Amino acid sequence: MDGLQFEHRCAELLRYRGFHKVTVTKGSGDQGIDILAKKNGQKYGIQCKYYSHPVGNKAIQEAYAGADFYDCDAAIVMTNNTFTRQARELAEKLDVELWERCSPNGSSSFVSKLMRIFNIFFLICGIGLCISAELLHFPEGTILNYMSLLLLILAALSGLIGWNHFLPCIISGMLYFVFFLSALFPRILLSDSDWYGILMLFPSFVTVGHALYARFRNQEPVQ
Repeated sequence: MDGLQFEHRCAELLRYRGFHKVTVTKGSGDQGIDILAKKNGQKYGIQCKYYSHPVGNKAIQEAYAGADFYDCDAAIVMTNNTFTRQARELAEKLDVELWERCSPNGSSSFVSKLMRIFNIFFLICGIGLCISAELLHFPEGTILNYMSLLLLILAALSGLIGWNHFLPCIISGMLYFVFFLSALFPRILLSDSDWYGILMLFPSFVTVGHALYARFRNQEPVQ
């Protein structure tokens, strides 16, 4: 993990906290601001510090000056560590928001890649079964079947597009769960041979679990 990677992890955390238009600035000439973001009509200038020791006054000063340069309404300093007492006092005086212990570890790249494969697979399956129901009548092209397949397609699309965003990720997991209840659970109850359908709960639980973990893994901003 280096400073640039930490900046992108901080950008991911901001998105999960409801910020939008989150942009990582250029590595050089950024005037002390690593990320620009908006929330509730306000523009924020964010500085990220990936340190092995508590962050001091200098970061607070840089974030305050940089936020003013970018015409921001507020400044934030995010770190994987903590802040010194002097930094906290200065931040309170300048009204700079402090976020400490921001975890550099989001969901593992393995989980992300695995869920991307799952989502692509289910998207192809959903589209393929819709075409099959229309042309080959398998599964039977009833309204209920089409609605179930639409749920599967929407779940996969939400998972692919919204993996780094809290609400789409939650929606994806819930759609997978509803698909399981509407299309697979009745078959599991009627036939012992359809037990493998319970595997559909895997993407539902993993997607929702990832969203909740990424949203709440860090402490609240320091007051």
